[in-house]
This record gives sequence, structure tokens and C-alpha cells, in this order.
Amino acid sequence: MTPRTSPLRGFWEPPDQFLLDAGKHGELLIAKIRIGLTLLLLSIPIANLALAVPEEREQHLTGFWITFIAFGLSVLVYLMVARDRRERWLPMATSLFDVSLISFALFVYALIGDPHQVVNSKITFDTYFIALAGTCLRFDKRVALIAGLAAMAQFLGIIWYVDATFPLDTVGGASPYGRFAWSEQISRLILLASATALNVYIVRGIQQQRELSNEDPLTGVFNRRFFDDYFTTEVQRATRYRTAVAVAMIDVDHFKHFNDHYGHATGDIALKRVARALGLAIRRSDILARYGGEEFVVLFRETTAAQAMERVEHIRRTVEAEPLLEGTAAPVHVTVSAGVASWPSDGEHVADLIAEADRRLFEAKKAGRNRVVGPPHGVEVVSEAAASSRAVGRSYF
Repeated sequence: MTPRTSPLRGFWEPPDQFLLDAGKHGELLIAKIRIGLTLLLLSIPIANLALAVPEEREQHLTGFWITFIAFGLSVLVYLMVARDRRERWLPMATSLFDVSLISFALFVYALIGDPHQVVNSKITFDTYFIALAGTCLRFDKRVALIAGLAAMAQFLGIIWYVDATFPLDTVGGASPYGRFAWSEQISRLILLASATALNVYIVRGIQQQRELSNEDPLTGVFNRRFFDDYFTTEVQRATRYRTAVAVAMIDVDHFKHFNDHYGHATGDIALKRVARALGLAIRRSDILARYGGEEFVVLFRETTAAQAMERVEHIRRTVEAEPLLEGTAAPVHVTVSAGVASWPSDGEHVADLIAEADRRLFEAKKAGRNRVVGPPHGVEVVSEAAASSRAVGRSYF
């Protein structure tokens, strides 16, 4: 029996790769908005410098350089996101960058402006909520939580510093930003905490909806529609960066005979067991989908043909060893046949790769089943387990 994962440990597990890839689109949108906002903010100190009196020029010049640096960092982040290299740390880093940028602006206001603007800001503080809302587009609840906690901690630290450093009720006389009160600051912290909790809840809901829409209802693995879209994106990425991609078409041997002998309800149970065995045999970064009937497909990211052949052979052995039915006189097993194709040697396009993997699957079945057939330069892996297992009373279909 598989041990149950604790809720806390499950929360901190990274999301599946397809969710991270989906978050890339949101990350790119946020990066563009970030550049636009910092560029717009850059116009403010430029206008102030043009109109400022000499004694205020140094203050506005400081604001210009701070905003210019923020703009430069925003462009740098955009270039990193646009490269689409799947850096797992990037969503967390950019979320913390957004929050810290706002906190830094507040801190600068305390040093060169009216400290009351920091503790009673009507605009800058509200941008925290824009930054936190952006975490929902990254499809990672850990990012939503940590960014929210960082915003709370940074804001509390700035308020504590300003309260300890400046006589807030007397600096600059009667400030247009109002008087300082800790009760108002605590209320703001509560608002940040509420926004963080809501964002975590929203991200989890988005994850569940995406998982359900991409899931095969019988086996629980990805469905064909999702796989076709994902495979297309992966080939485009491989074309851009010249990385290896391989695909394997896997079919359960003699499954019609299995259904005729045990019934279709038992056949459904067998397919679930096979899907489970396949899922346990692949890496977390690989994509497993039910392609139709008793046929499955696996996408191996950044994997050569030779590496894919080894992994599919491991899959074949794993399925062969998996007992499908309980309570029978002898263990009941099934075998699988597989065809492997790789980009770009077997084709430049998704349709070509699928067709070639399917052709090699047919070749494996024609050669006797329970084997893996790959590219001509690879090694065909043939199993003798079926013959030897019959000697010990196992049942294969």
C-alpha cells in the first residue's frame, strides 16, 4: 500500500511540468506589464527633474536612478523569461523581485521624502496586491504563499524602521498623508494575509481544473488532446534550441483476447493497472497519455533515441512484472509492444514522429510482440520473458 502524503508535504511538492509550462505564458505577460509600468514610472522623475527647483533636484535625481535601475532589471527579467529555458527558480525569483521592488520604493520614500507617505501611502502600498495577483498566473501555490509572506515581512520591517527612526507625528509639520497609527498598519498586514490566502486557494483551484480537463477519465493519465498540444509545443522548443525529443507508442498485447476472456469491466481494471505501471516507470518530467483504446504514448523530453530505448525497455519489463488480477489461481500479466521515434532524425514534425513510432510499433507486433523497436541505428530489445514465464505457470495475453 502506498503511504499517504501529508498535506504539508503535498503542498510543497513542485507542480507538474505541464503546469510550469502553462505558467510560462503568464510569466511572459507579467514581464511585459512590468516593463510598461517601470517605463511609465520613469517618466515621473524625468518630468520632476525638468520642473524642479535647484534644492529639490537631488531628491528627484535619486528617484530617477532608482526607477531607471528597476526598468533595466525588468528588461533583463523579460529576456530571461523570453528565452523559455524552463528555469524552475524563475517564477519564485520574479515574484519576490516584484514584491521587493515595491518595498524598496517605500524605503526610498522614507529616506528622501515624507515618512508619512510610507506608512499611509494611498498608491504604492496598493501595488503589492497587483504583484500578488500576478502570482496566480504562475500556477504554483508555493510561489503565491512565499510572495505573500515576503510582502508582509518586508512591509512590517519598513514600518518598524520608519516608526523607530522618524518622529512621525512632527516631521514636516502636518503631512497630507495623515498621522501614523499602528492599528492601521496591522489592518494592512491583515489585508496582505487575506490576499495571500485567496491567491493560494485560486491557484490550487486552477491546478485542479487544468488537471481534470487534461485527464483521461478511465486511467487518470493525460488524454490525447492534451498530449497533441504539448507535443507540438515541445517540438517547437526542440527546434528552437536543438535539444533531443523522443516519443514512444506503447500498445497492450492481445488486449482483445483479454477482454473476451475476462470481460470488459476487468479489462478496464487492467488498463488502470497498466497506466499505473507506466506512470511509475517514467520520470516526472516525461509525459504519459492514453492515445486511444489500449494504446499509450510517452513523450521523453531532452532524451536521445538510445536513452529512450533504454527507458521504454524498462517500461516494458515493469508492465510485464505487474500482476493485473488478484484472487486468481495463477498470476495474470500482460505484455506491451512499443515503437520509438526521435526528433529530428525520424521527422521534423509531430505527425511524422507519431507516424514513425506507430509504424515501429506495428513492426514490433509483427515480429512477435513483447518487444521494443526503435530507430535503425538503435538496438532492438527483444524479451524472452514471455516464453520463460510460461514455464512457471504465469498467464500472458
